Amino acid sequence: FATTKRITDTPTQERSISFSPDGRKILYAAERGNSWKVMQTSIKRKQEKQFSLATVLEEDTLVNTDKESFQPSWSPDGKKIAFLEERTTLKVMDLKSKKVTTILKGRNYSYSDGDQHYAWSPDSKWFEVDFLEPNSWIAEVGVISADGKGKVHNISESGYQDGGGTWSSDGNVLIWQTDRQGMRSHG
Repeated sequence: FATTKRITDTPTQERSISFSPDGRKILYAAERGNSWKVMQTSIKRKQEKQFSLATVLEEDTLVNTDKESFQPSWSPDGKKIAFLEERTTLKVMDLKSKKVTTILKGRNYSYSDGDQHYAWSPDSKWFEVDFLEPNSWIAEVGVISADGKGKVHNISESGYQDGGGTWSSDGNVLIWQTDRQGMRSHG
């Protein structure tokens, strides 16, 4: 049997896939109309367990504004989604209430689509974010609450390029890439 299934069939782009924790839904950014939207495709029939064998799929628009919405990601508990608005502002939508909360407002500069990084903590309460301190062009790694209340806490504080954080499965460790120990001409 075939293990590859076409999910969309449009003349526009779709990218940035995120599977729901239960594996029955896929989030993605899609170029629809005059801006990028956050879309969701779901397996319609309850008896069908996986996308590759699903016979009926249903697409819905979750974020539909005139602002660009990119890089959607499911929270590990499946209750919320995160996305980037206008490429640099991290937002969260509660799927039950549809309320959208700003988590981190444009503390980055985007050179190309997909160059921003954030990661949910395993308990869905925090984000690891790559961000720029004011008046700086060197990315740092920070942690910020997923409820939209609070400031980003710089945890790398290196002054060198840091980013791409990943949480351990229990949420007690955060690792990231750094060029702190790289070769430098300033000795």
